Amino acid sequence: MTRLLTLVILALALTATLANAGSQRIHVTAEFVEATLIGDPANPKLGDQQITSVELFDEDHLQVGTGTGICTLVTQPGENALVQCFITAVFDNKGQIVFGGVAPFPAIGVVGHFAIFGGTGDFRTARGEVTLVILSPVLEDATFDIE
Repeated sequence: MTRLLTLVILALALTATLANAGSQRIHVTAEFVEATLIGDPANPKLGDQQITSVELFDEDHLQVGTGTGICTLVTQPGENALVQCFITAVFDNKGQIVFGGVAPFPAIGVVGHFAIFGGTGDFRTARGEVTLVILSPVLEDATFDIE
């Protein structure tokens, strides 16, 4: 019985170690390059879209990639409005991460949590979550927690 318990504990420890070894966190700042609104900003309605293009920077403010995204207003405008987004981050010489989901209507301080759908290159098996925090009208903080 002691041997079995020891084997189970060793197996759990090995599994936890391998799971941690496979996870990765990428932290970048997204700086808006261009944004196009499809709709009337003075009279928002269901289906309005915003298409954006960003540059991605690391903590040393070195550009490490680019990104594009489209978000569609999917609820009635107002205090609890939601958008559905489909976003791609392209990391120089490493590949792409594709992510999206539903989040609160964008405003300074709003936090959105998105699912990673997959990727290419180094990220071809990526799964996990992306957290975006709107810092200003032109900056977002992005954290990729990849499994």
